Amino acid sequence: MDVMTDRCYIAIDLGASSGRVMEVRVGPSGLRLTQRHRFTHRAETQEINGQHRLCWDLDRIMQELVIGLGAVDHQGGIDAIGIDSWGVDYGLIDKAGELVAPVTAYRDLRHHSSYQAVREQLGSERIYEATGIQFQPFNTLYQLATDARDPARPLERADRMLMMPDLVAHRLCGSTSGERTNASTTQCFDSRSNQWCHDLLEAVSVPASLMPEVRVAGESHPLGILHDSIAMAAGLPAGIPVMATATHDTAAAVVAAPLDSPSAVYISSGTWSLVGVEQDTITATSEAMAFNFTNEAGAMGTTRLLKNVAGLWLLQECRRTWESSGQEQSWSDLVEMAGAAAPFQSIIDPDHADFASPGDMPSRIRDRCRVTGEPIPGSEAEVVRCILDSLALRYASCVREIEQLTGSACTRIVVVGGGARNQLLNQLTADVTNRPLVVGSTEATALGNALMQHAAVEGINRLADVRALVPRDEHLEPEDHGLGSYSREEVVARFERIVDNGPSPD
Repeated sequence: MDVMTDRCYIAIDLGASSGRVMEVRVGPSGLRLTQRHRFTHRAETQEINGQHRLCWDLDRIMQELVIGLGAVDHQGGIDAIGIDSWGVDYGLIDKAGELVAPVTAYRDLRHHSSYQAVREQLGSERIYEATGIQFQPFNTLYQLATDARDPARPLERADRMLMMPDLVAHRLCGSTSGERTNASTTQCFDSRSNQWCHDLLEAVSVPASLMPEVRVAGESHPLGILHDSIAMAAGLPAGIPVMATATHDTAAAVVAAPLDSPSAVYISSGTWSLVGVEQDTITATSEAMAFNFTNEAGAMGTTRLLKNVAGLWLLQECRRTWESSGQEQSWSDLVEMAGAAAPFQSIIDPDHADFASPGDMPSRIRDRCRVTGEPIPGSEAEVVRCILDSLALRYASCVREIEQLTGSACTRIVVVGGGARNQLLNQLTADVTNRPLVVGSTEATALGNALMQHAAVEGINRLADVRALVPRDEHLEPEDHGLGSYSREEVVARFERIVDNGPSPD
């Protein structure tokens, strides 16, 4: 890279509740991130062939992305564009490149019956040994199995299955490829061989011909060139390459996490919280399966041994419920209120099945406390405090399981992502895990997306060299007074009792 010139990358970062177009400049002065456009979105119910399904509005997402692309400062040129998003969700396109049906959202309940049927048919051990991916009702394997049983026959009308970021890339540049980090979330891909598990797909009547070629993040050869029509609509110059970045948002976030030791546990904190460690190999043992840990592909040949935790989804749904009744509070206001509430008065299992779908989350939290015998939170502040205390305890349980699976003690916690702004949750996590905590970039996903584009453009092939560009941030030490009148052992024991007594999300 010319030492006098910054590279300019566009990171399209799609989350389950919002999307962003970020301009990221990498150069001699360091990293500069500028948000050019942000929009909220959510899955909405649509009627499809007489059935109501929760779906994503891809057309609206694309309209918002074009607005964002048009806001980018392209003076001096744009070196590349990359897309990341959540995992598991996909669209089916026909030979003309059109969707054969709307993109079903992972929180739709239609695939739950397939989840049970496929596990009984194939055997959980067989699926886990082949993929190393944790069992969740919304995994792509079960969604595809549901499509295979659909009387509308969407698989027969389709030419290709494309994951969400690949669908966006298809609209931007015509690519029909997949990418390894997102493919690995499907539970029908073997990231050891970088091949689709054709035997699993065949067993659930999914044609292997639907599955895309899988590219690797950081490849120098682009997915394609931005369509002239998109460039013109956005006012961008022609010829911008669209690169295969780490298209799974957690994989991108981990790229930008300041991990300098295999014993550092990361938490990518957002709508979901992903708690894990970075490894060189897959840990698809019976113990990992029993803990329901997943082995998702990371950038540059790494594996992310992690567990999905419900994350700030619970708080987002509470806020939405309160706003619908006219009680509007900012995120910072809610956290400040929770900070003044008594700690660890009420505890829930944030991963309980009762909290998985949209709805009146405050009422569900209170109902769950009644079932488990926990004090029932009354005020908004107490509900928020219950969520944050419980998330910290869930993180701590994940750390203990990681230590058991890896045989290595966790030396510190690294938190990245939008949830890293929540200073109360960060301190609670340090307190409950009794580990020092490092707060990384709140923009880790967009930053990791751009850094993998940079690796492709510059020919960088070592993750350590990519991470060397990432700045460090705040350090927190564990404190005992944050636990209130309880000891660390007491709150951990209460949490374990609640989880053991509650029905499994499976």
